[in-house]
Amino acid sequence: MKRALTLILASSTLTGCASTPSRDQHEPSAPPSADVGRFVADRQPWSYKGAPGWEYHTPNAIIRTTSTDRKILERLPPFVELSILHCQSELVRLPRPAETIETYFFQTRSQWATLTQALMGERAPVYLAIERGGYSYNHIGVFFDLGPRDSFVICAHEGWHQYAHSTFKGPLPVWLDEGVACVMEGFKWDEQFPDHPRFMRWANTERFDQLRDAASTDSLMPVHMLLTLRPQDLMEQGSRSGSTEPAALVYYAQVWALIHFLREGEGGIYRNALEQLLQDCADDNFRARLGDTDLRQFNTRRTGAQTLLAYMPQGTTLRQLDSEYQRFIRQVVGTGGRDAIVAGRSPIR
Repeated sequence: MKRALTLILASSTLTGCASTPSRDQHEPSAPPSADVGRFVADRQPWSYKGAPGWEYHTPNAIIRTTSTDRKILERLPPFVELSILHCQSELVRLPRPAETIETYFFQTRSQWATLTQALMGERAPVYLAIERGGYSYNHIGVFFDLGPRDSFVICAHEGWHQYAHSTFKGPLPVWLDEGVACVMEGFKWDEQFPDHPRFMRWANTERFDQLRDAASTDSLMPVHMLLTLRPQDLMEQGSRSGSTEPAALVYYAQVWALIHFLREGEGGIYRNALEQLLQDCADDNFRARLGDTDLRQFNTRRTGAQTLLAYMPQGTTLRQLDSEYQRFIRQVVGTGGRDAIVAGRSPIR
């Protein structure tokens, strides 16, 4: 599984957009049979480069797909719409998207690659190097089929980036952007309504397993590294050493755990700080908290220790935070932790 590496380019800030594929009256071969009317305001035939598909309109999104998988067709529109609502309410109350979220979900990688070339132009080779899944480009998500679960996990992760780009007036620190995106991945299919997801922030066995493996091999990064590194930094370092996966995977697992720590760790004393940080990014008040030196680093790399310390209780140090965070991780990965994660519950007791 290489999901985390698939998502490394998710937070890239890019400008410009090619025209999107047009609607077409070519009928798809497998129309959905589930009742998606609760989420879908409009459904029309659509095609891409001769491949028939569907275009769905939900209150906050447009979903275009060439998938012929009945389950995908039944589940994709409600999943995208509910994930947007999830982004608005899971960690703190946030605004509705300022512009419509657009999602492309292709049956084949070749269809995905063709749109990627049209959208990204000279930057396309970087994105075409992605082996699995897809990426987000401003408020647009471009994905291809990875199977019945991973396809939706990537939609949820990238959906946060799409939502944030559409909604937030200011940029987020990289650790916060990627950490929240990983938290948004957690879901289980509803037992009563099997085509509808139940988003559960802890229900993420892949991030948990990577976190547990890193903890067991003493490979965890300290908090200051999470605040100052970007995924692409780890990729570049790994390329030079001949190994890219472990550090990147650990990074994603740890920023996932960092968001949980800020919400639940130490009895929840940092929860208000996390909520205020997200609110300030949404309202573009975040950068006013940073001094000149920290602001320059943030404007250049979207990183820096002060991106978190500025919101911590007065006198909080990185050493203190790291000690508390590492203790939190040991609690998470301790006995019974994975059982709680599988059930979608917090392992913190």
